[in-house]
Amino acid sequence: MQNRLFFDSLKSQIPSPDFDSSSSSDNEEEISIYQRPSLFRLPEGTEINLDDMSIEELGNNEPLDSWDLDLVLQSLKQHGHHKHPTTEEELDQSIKYTESKKRQEVDIMEQLAAFCRRQTCKGTETISVSKKSPTTTRMSVRQTDDCNGISKRFILQNEDPPTVHIDLRNTGHQTTSTVNHNTSTHTQQDLPKQVPSTERVQDKHTVAEMKKRMRSGKSLLLQKIKEANRNRPESSVKRKTPEDSAKPAQEMISGEVEAWHRRVNAPAKKQLSGPTPITDACDESVALTDKTLNAAVQPPKNGSDHLLKERQKNRAQRQQYLKYLLSFRPQQSANRKQSAAEMTDVLYDTDGSYLPSVSTLPSSIKIRESLVLMVPLSSPGVVAGRAEGKTRTVESTSLGSHVYNTLIAWFMSLAKPSAEDSVTTTAPFWVTGLQQIWKNDSLVLYICAVPLKETRPSGTKSRWKNMKRGWTSFRQRVSRFLAQTQLRAVSSWLPELNHLLEQQAHPALVSLPSSKLDCFVSINPEKEAVKKVFGTNPGFYWQTLDIQEQICQWAEATTSQQPHTEVVLALVYQAMFNNPLATHYTLQLLFSSGQDVCGLRFTYPSTELLAHCAGLGISVQRWFSQQPVLIMAIRGPYARSVWQEITGPSDPMLARKTDPASVNALHCPCPESALFHSPRLASLVHSGLCVWFGGRLPNNDPGMTAQVQCCSERGDTVSTPSMLCATTKADVFLLVSPVVPTCCYSYVLASCAKRGFQLMGLQRVQISSTRASALGLNTEQMLTFCRAPMVKIDEAQLEAFSHCLVLLLRRENALRHSANLPTGLMNELALQGLVELLHTRLPGNVHLKSHLCFHALPYTEDLFNFLGDHMWTVPDFSPVVLSKHRYPSCSEAEQTVILTLTGHNIMEKGMSLLHQVLRGNQAGGVGEDRFELLALKWLPTLSWQQAQELSPFEVSERQWHSSVVSLLSSPALVCAIRRPQAFSNMQRLLPQDCPGDLSMLMSTTPETAFRQAALFFTEAQMIPDHSSRIMFKYLPPPSTGSASQSIFSYMTEGPQPLLTLALFKPGVWSHYLGKILSKIQQNSFTLVGLRILVLNCEVANTLINGSEHQDLISGKHLCDPSETDSELKYLTSGPVLALCLQRVNAVHKLLELLGPEDPVQARTKDLYFWRASYGTDRLHNGIYGSVSYQQAVQDVKMTFSEGLCCTETLNMKHEQIPCLRSDPVASSEREKSHTITHLKARNKLFQSEVIRSGCSVCTALCQTTCLIMPWRLLQLSRPPLHLDLLQRLLSSGCHVVAGRLCSLDPTQITHLSVLLMPTKEPLLCEGPCLVLALQMDNIVTCFNFIIERICRDRPDFEKVRKMLLYPCSEPEAVKLLCYLFDALSPDSHHSIAPT
Repeated sequence: MQNRLFFDSLKSQIPSPDFDSSSSSDNEEEISIYQRPSLFRLPEGTEINLDDMSIEELGNNEPLDSWDLDLVLQSLKQHGHHKHPTTEEELDQSIKYTESKKRQEVDIMEQLAAFCRRQTCKGTETISVSKKSPTTTRMSVRQTDDCNGISKRFILQNEDPPTVHIDLRNTGHQTTSTVNHNTSTHTQQDLPKQVPSTERVQDKHTVAEMKKRMRSGKSLLLQKIKEANRNRPESSVKRKTPEDSAKPAQEMISGEVEAWHRRVNAPAKKQLSGPTPITDACDESVALTDKTLNAAVQPPKNGSDHLLKERQKNRAQRQQYLKYLLSFRPQQSANRKQSAAEMTDVLYDTDGSYLPSVSTLPSSIKIRESLVLMVPLSSPGVVAGRAEGKTRTVESTSLGSHVYNTLIAWFMSLAKPSAEDSVTTTAPFWVTGLQQIWKNDSLVLYICAVPLKETRPSGTKSRWKNMKRGWTSFRQRVSRFLAQTQLRAVSSWLPELNHLLEQQAHPALVSLPSSKLDCFVSINPEKEAVKKVFGTNPGFYWQTLDIQEQICQWAEATTSQQPHTEVVLALVYQAMFNNPLATHYTLQLLFSSGQDVCGLRFTYPSTELLAHCAGLGISVQRWFSQQPVLIMAIRGPYARSVWQEITGPSDPMLARKTDPASVNALHCPCPESALFHSPRLASLVHSGLCVWFGGRLPNNDPGMTAQVQCCSERGDTVSTPSMLCATTKADVFLLVSPVVPTCCYSYVLASCAKRGFQLMGLQRVQISSTRASALGLNTEQMLTFCRAPMVKIDEAQLEAFSHCLVLLLRRENALRHSANLPTGLMNELALQGLVELLHTRLPGNVHLKSHLCFHALPYTEDLFNFLGDHMWTVPDFSPVVLSKHRYPSCSEAEQTVILTLTGHNIMEKGMSLLHQVLRGNQAGGVGEDRFELLALKWLPTLSWQQAQELSPFEVSERQWHSSVVSLLSSPALVCAIRRPQAFSNMQRLLPQDCPGDLSMLMSTTPETAFRQAALFFTEAQMIPDHSSRIMFKYLPPPSTGSASQSIFSYMTEGPQPLLTLALFKPGVWSHYLGKILSKIQQNSFTLVGLRILVLNCEVANTLINGSEHQDLISGKHLCDPSETDSELKYLTSGPVLALCLQRVNAVHKLLELLGPEDPVQARTKDLYFWRASYGTDRLHNGIYGSVSYQQAVQDVKMTFSEGLCCTETLNMKHEQIPCLRSDPVASSEREKSHTITHLKARNKLFQSEVIRSGCSVCTALCQTTCLIMPWRLLQLSRPPLHLDLLQRLLSSGCHVVAGRLCSLDPTQITHLSVLLMPTKEPLLCEGPCLVLALQMDNIVTCFNFIIERICRDRPDFEKVRKMLLYPCSEPEAVKLLCYLFDALSPDSHHSIAPT
């Protein structure tokens, strides 16, 4: 890429090469081949790779006469050596790296200088140069330089090179040249020794001969250059591919030039330890000339075709290798129990697989003095230990993971010769090699240990015995150290590590056993162990390990979900792996995030490997010191994003601000001291895996194809050692205790999917104490898993559901990652702000811990029979008769909706919707717009009947069949949810931009909801969660009669009506009774009780205390004692209107109509609130309403103790609220013994109250009458004309002094019929009727005229008038009043008194 950018920058500066040689004329006297262009500059910071370009590429096929050699050389000098070594060691490494690059530059410049000398004119200084060995003296000088002289040559590069003028007018071999020397003495010393010059011949004959020679020489050179350009393939100007770079150098140059190079290099003296760098600008010119001759001298057409054919053949051969490797890629696990894991591609790269092998040991190591330590692994990241034969549990696997991370951190801290630098306990060895290999059907972590100092020889006898037994003194010291040292002793950084982990809300702290190191680490007794282990050539395949965990074999236990498994390559630098705290912290974060270390190699990369890594984005300058590198391959779900979160930004300053808990933020001191390098592109990751963990093939070996095929057919490719390992999948159970509310279930499912667990099935079960021990639950866990938590709602303790959610999960290395699953789930809930809900559901003195909420255990058939035998069971739908049900639905009551999420990406796309449904839109905690989860079921596939029922299209629609077919091939997560106005709220949550989207489906009507519920769930699987019901305080608790109503009967029969109390306070209702009753009826309330009464202090206190208690629960402003006294005095100051109302969701609906308790605030929000219309301030707010269902029951019992005029419901029966069958107040004896008396004396205070309330002043003409509205009138009048008529009467001056809603028995009906209508058809019948006592001047004698006047204005009142019952004379009025009422209100001018 740098070469290409360099060429682009030069193309615009160099003239075009399109010219004809015939344009040269005999009159031309002198041709200046190299001239200095004014704008020839190299881009800033450009590096030139002369291996990848020819002289034609450098000049873009432009003529040589357009060039300025001085400026070209000066630019190459400035930009070709922009990195200056500062020490001899660094310089030596730089020389090694630049060997292939500089050699070509030198050869080109040598040939260019030779060619220039042959074409020089007469009269110039002569140089004795041989055609077969040009610049021999210069090459000898260059090759005899040593390291001390190289620095001087770098200084000389800063001097301006000489400018060479070349005349091509002589075609013969010339030995003269014209050189304009610089004044610099350093440049003259570097140039070859020159011969004194002669004067130019000036005669005309000589000039003509020179012109002839000039013409032929120029034409010859230009003709050769143009011919080379025409025959050169297009690929020659492109950047060389790795296949081309792997070809031998003799295929790129002609035989003549190759022989010439051998002759030049033959007398060279002893070379440096690396390639000799170009130290002079003139040398660069010589190398450039050499490459020009390669293109001009050798036959271009035949050579290019041959080169192209060779490249194509090489590429085809490498593709054939890949074909063979792919055909024999392992399709099953090591023991052939399961299929091979996904994302296990063949470790073959057309470039990286032909590089030199990776060095896993330093070149200076003495193998005889080295030991191989072995750590057996049961799976990637888990140390087997001595208990490998036992049954693995979650706890033992977690402990093995902690041991693995600790050992890796400890061993890598010993990867340096000086034990003093180590922060751990001094070990008798230091680590020179480490790699994780699957070999001989086992996964082992191998460590090469080298003694810190030379072993002192012991006595002859003991030394002979040790040698005879195969032991050395060093081996004895290591064995003694492993047997006597505890693992905790070598992990001195552990307290600091746990301190870092405690920054999380629910940390997973590291705990280590007290075992000795020899419980986990052993010594390989073989003599050639180091060569066998660290000299092993890895294979080209991943290995899928079989683990001990079981997997569910049921046919339904399948999944088509995407696991999102990714592999990350991480190159860990020495500053990182020598710090055990940083290494262990990184490994622990990987473990907590669900990642596996699938490959691990401690390497010493060569220069060629580093050069290849430069193409992967790795800075080569970092590797000049030849530091070792720890190569990690990380495998897991969403591994790339997880690794970026763990490491954080590469800039530590930025990381400390954005990700303070990341590795770079905590352990990287500055940006220059990077800790990691990880390629991000998937192609670069695969190439890196092939380079560091894959096998190698020899380049251009014609027999390799047959060898690969033969090995593959014998199965050797599978049995070869593997550096990268995956594991088979296993199943685990996750128990979610009842402490976790249903609103958290979506986050539990999403977090499990994020950690790579695939959902196989789920079920809600109750766990008894007797079965808890079989599940591995301890005594503390039984308190939360086996008991229903107590939930506090409105200061009332309510027992929530006691069912645990059981998840059957599957993933690679499942048991290892299930150990950290409870902690990860708790951190996710804490991140979402839901942990406080869990605190409120715990028993009294129990602290919240992750194991009290979640419990993981491995899968067994016995556990499945108990926990998951009905995971995929669906009820039999055939007995359900749909035609017998009505499916009533009220949007203001609770409605049940079936939500179905389908598709293969449910956990990614559907969980966001489920979060909103179960939690609501509130940022912290739960919102009031949430749904209650009743049931949950996971189905891997749908049946035809289920797909038909879920399809959103009708059978007649074109999309119906295709939608059914699509649903048949998809898994489904079916949820039964409910809340008020469920259908409309759910419709708003669904995306509206994709009408044909089948990933999110809902039942659109109550009928389809019932059908789908009966299709997927049984009655036992529908489990209410009362703590998640937003209407719970306004609904009967589970212990009441409605709780016995099942979910399915609720869906078919509808909700039962509830009761509430509305009490209109003194002074606000007397003139608006008709309007109040009309509003009640318009809002679908049924009036089941009406009383006009004066409250005593006891009843008033009860109402006030109930309201204040609700304010205390809601956190509202509480009244002062003085305000309470004022309210008590106000409530008892006059008659109040008490109404008992009945309807679905009555309590909540009434409170919605009333609005805020402060009328000023109510008028601010909505003028149509009732308190905004009837109230003036907080004290005189007009209306009292029951604030909860329990308060409503208490208020109704206190106000209507005799009973209500309605049919008895289950709720009324349970709450012991009676229903009236007769009027308890009506009395024939009182009719005979009482009469109406006129009240003449009134105190002034009460008189002023009467005037304030709007009553007329007492006069001699004041009369009191009785008005009866029978049940027929109350039921048949729609719209409520009788209430409009009543309001007209009150507006004309009538005053209500008594009233109630009563039910008359047959005897009472007969008695009233005799009094009111002895000759008419009786209008009274069984049922409630409204009885009112009205007071006004001459109301008895003039009532007919008042009614007639009202009916003249409203003719539609005539029908109502015919159904009204009232006395026609004053004696009838007195009898009727005494029969129906026992007292009149205190503001009345009359009273009922004994005769």
